[in-house]
Parts: sequence; C-alpha cells; structure tokens
Amino acid sequence: MLYYIWQIFLILVFTLAVADALEPGDQVPDFVMPSTNGAPQRLSEQIGSPVMLVWLNDCNACEETLIDWQYLAESWEVEGLKTWFIWRKQAGYLAPWSRLPVLEYQVSNPSAWWFEPSPAVMFISPDGVLDYLFIDKVDERKAEVASELKLWLKNKKWFQLKG
Repeated sequence: MLYYIWQIFLILVFTLAVADALEPGDQVPDFVMPSTNGAPQRLSEQIGSPVMLVWLNDCNACEETLIDWQYLAESWEVEGLKTWFIWRKQAGYLAPWSRLPVLEYQVSNPSAWWFEPSPAVMFISPDGVLDYLFIDKVDERKAEVASELKLWLKNKKWFQLKG
C-alpha cells in the first residue's frame, strides 16, 4: 500500500514540476479534469485543433471576468478554436458560470495539473505544443491577447516538434 501511495506522490510531484516549467515550444502534458458544466475533458482529445486555456486565479463566481474571454473564444470557434477555463476550487468559492467548459482542478485528481503563475492564457497548437503563454496581468492585457490570437489563428504558424 505504501508503495502505491509513493508512486502516486511521485507522479503528482513530477506532473506539477513539468507544468510549472512549461515554456513556448514545449509539449503540453495531458490532463483530465471534470467540468462544472458538462462532461470531463481530456486535453489530448483536442489534438488536431488549436486550444486556448484560460487559467483562473482567485475566482469566486467570477462570471464577469470571463465574459470578454468567452466572447473572444466564441468569435474564433469558426476557425476550430477550443477554449476551456480552468478553475481551482477554494473553500466557500462557487464555480463561475460560462457557456464554455469550466474545468475544475482538484488536487486529489492524479490526472490533472495546475499551472502557476495564474491567471494565465495558453495557446496550444493542434499538435499539442505550447505556442504562446501570457502570464503577466492577463486580465489587463485582453486586447493584446486578442490581437495575438487573431494572428496566430489566421497565420497558422504552429510550433512543430522535431522528431
């Protein structure tokens, strides 16, 4: 029993270390997280589509914060963009409502990882590579993120992993 607990601990530590060290050009580790408004989501199932992950920070029923992100994401769905909000539950906090999936990070979920610093926005290419990472004052830089998203989706110059 102790052996299995140790293995789970090592997997969690390794996954968290990998997630914290992500930089553009890196393969993004897979995760599975439950959605507060639908079925669980697995990142690897989105291979073939561009993905935008919006990592939320200190979010208690913060729908108003998500509205601009939601409109931005929905305006690019025609280009195949998949967008998920990732929320970490805290004591007494309620999940935000959104028409888009809100994934709930749970520390007890060995198939999930959390990105720090948050808030953050990631653009992940269709082959699972992190193309863009916005981490500094993300909510104040929505116009910049929107502009980069437009260029990224229109030019389709994804990072390619060298085999």
